[in-house]
Amino acid sequence: MFVNLQRHFSEVCRSLGKDAVSARFHPYAELKHTWCSAGGHIEFKVSDYLEGSPSEVLESMAWYLLSRAFRRKCPEGKADRYLVYARSSELWARNKDLYLSRARSLSFDPRGEVRDLDTVFRYVNSFYFQGELPYPTLAWSAESPRTRLGFYFAPLNLLAANRVLDSERVPRYVLEFVVYHELLHHVNAGGRFSRKRVHHTKSFREQEMAFSHYEDAERWLRKLVRECRSR
Repeated sequence: MFVNLQRHFSEVCRSLGKDAVSARFHPYAELKHTWCSAGGHIEFKVSDYLEGSPSEVLESMAWYLLSRAFRRKCPEGKADRYLVYARSSELWARNKDLYLSRARSLSFDPRGEVRDLDTVFRYVNSFYFQGELPYPTLAWSAESPRTRLGFYFAPLNLLAANRVLDSERVPRYVLEFVVYHELLHHVNAGGRFSRKRVHHTKSFREQEMAFSHYEDAERWLRKLVRECRSR
């Protein structure tokens, strides 16, 4: 597999008029890739979640990463196979246990000190989505609120909320809003493992406003982020 990875990067690099490239897998916690260059040589570290991936995916990834590294526009269609695969059940079904074992910022007991994510998800799902969404893996995140207050990763059906929301001083509807917001991304993607995250379009914002405590929840979230920045 290392040979295949190196071969794809070398071939694509030559197609871009460059040479002196190396690529190897690395055990990152997230699906991330890094590169560094020195003396005309560029080295890539590629997430080992991609080990065992189809050859055409690795070639597509090489086009995507090398184009970014050389600050060039990736040729039309060359990156698509990788970008779709990166959020596919094909990739994540076989990597779920490994990903969860490396997710050190996550706690998978839905019962927090004050709030229960199980109760909150069931309420939001029932009230806003007619109970139609599948039950996810629930987690609390220890990330800084400045990074993100919650996320929903569709390929793993993983829903996480920031631990700052597990507090008596923060109204429960704030946590409910974060869960609602993240599930909207999934619903607006049609429940598919899409290439791109659904952005905050005008339509998306209108759906957000259907939340019963929308304005109050938004004020609380801005306050929590400000408090974090002032520390």
